[in-house]
Amino acid sequence: MNAENARQCLTDIGCSPDRINPLAELVEAGRLAEAKQQLRRLRCELMEELHVCQRRVDQLDWLIRETERANTV
Repeated sequence: MNAENARQCLTDIGCSPDRINPLAELVEAGRLAEAKQQLRRLRCELMEELHVCQRRVDQLDWLIRETERANTV
């Protein structure tokens, strides 16, 4: 992995320069273990966001089912 590829990937997933630049610097410096740790932390944050969104979708699904059920009674 090179720093430019890391920058592009992080940009593509919507990271801010505040997050991209330190990670790219770690890669450039060959501090890949630290970069990997930061990337895993970012992944955990994104997974939490995903779970929050999933819970919201689940609530909407419930509301839709309740609305449909009330409409048929």
